[in-house]
Amino acid sequence: MPTQPESGHPMRQLIGLSAALATPFDEAGDIDWPRFAAHANGLLDGGMNVVTAFGTTGEGASIGTRSRAALFERMEAGGIAPAQLVECIYGPASDDAAWFARRALEAGCAGILLCPPFYFPAPDVDGLFRWYAEVFEKAGGACRDILLYNIPDLSGACIEVELVTRLRTAFPEVIAGVKDSGGEWDATAALLTEHRDLTILVGHENHLAQAVQLGASGAISGIANLDPDLVGGLVAGKPDPRIDALLAEILSRPVVPAIKAALAGLKKDDAWLRTRAPLPSLSGQDAKGLCRALARIDGLPWAS
Repeated sequence: MPTQPESGHPMRQLIGLSAALATPFDEAGDIDWPRFAAHANGLLDGGMNVVTAFGTTGEGASIGTRSRAALFERMEAGGIAPAQLVECIYGPASDDAAWFARRALEAGCAGILLCPPFYFPAPDVDGLFRWYAEVFEKAGGACRDILLYNIPDLSGACIEVELVTRLRTAFPEVIAGVKDSGGEWDATAALLTEHRDLTILVGHENHLAQAVQLGASGAISGIANLDPDLVGGLVAGKPDPRIDALLAEILSRPVVPAIKAALAGLKKDDAWLRTRAPLPSLSGQDAKGLCRALARIDGLPWAS
C-alpha cells in the first residue's frame, strides 16, 4: 500500500485537518464575529494549524462582499492570525474571484479554496482552464497556495485530473492542491495516482482514511466542527465505523442546518441554529432528535 510522500507541496504539512467552519449569524442575519472567532479559536487550540472560512458548511455562497470583506480584520481582533485561515472564494466572474484572492493573499492568508465558476452548466476542461488562468493572472504575481475545490453537485463543474495537470504545469507556483468533495472514490483514487505530491484533501469523511492510506494529506471537513478527534483519527489513516453512522444521521436532514443544530446542542447555544436564506433552520424538536441520535453514535455530550 503506498505511503504518504515525504515531500511535496509545503501545504501538505500545514493542513492535515482543517475544519470547514460553520458560520454563526446574529438575529439580524449578520455574521456573529465573536461567536465565529471563539469557535475557530477552540478548534485551533485543539491542535488544528488552520481553519477554513466561508466554505460550503460555512454558507459562503450566501455571504456577500461587504459581509465577508471584514474576515481577516475581525478574526485577527478575535485572536486568529491571517496565516491560520484559508478562505473559500467563489466566482462566477473571474474578476470578482481575483479581487477576493488578491485581498486574501495581501492579508497573509494560509491559502485559498477556489470554487470553480457556477451557473454555467458543465463547463469543459478548456473553459475551466481559461477561467482559472484569468483568476490567477488578475490576482497578480503573488498568487499562491490555491486549492482547487471539486464539488460538482453544487458548482456544476468537475475538477478532473487533466485540468489539475494543465493548471499545475502552467502555474507551478500557484497550485497547492485539490479539495475533493465529489464523493466518487474512483475519481479520488485517480487524483491521488497522478497528483499525490500535491495537497489532496478529502471532503467526504467516509473516504478519508482510505484516501490517506493512498497518499492524501488530510481533509477540510464539516464534521470536524463537531468532533475533530474522530476526524483526526481518519486523517491518521485509521478507519472508524462511527463516521458512516454519523454521516448517515446528518445527511438524513439538510446537511448544513444539521451541522449547525448539532453545534447548538454541543455548545448549548441555540444561536447556532440560525442559517442564511435560502437554507432552512432545523426546528427545535428536530434538532433535539438529531442530537440524541448523534449521542448514541458518538458518545460526545450532546444536548438532548
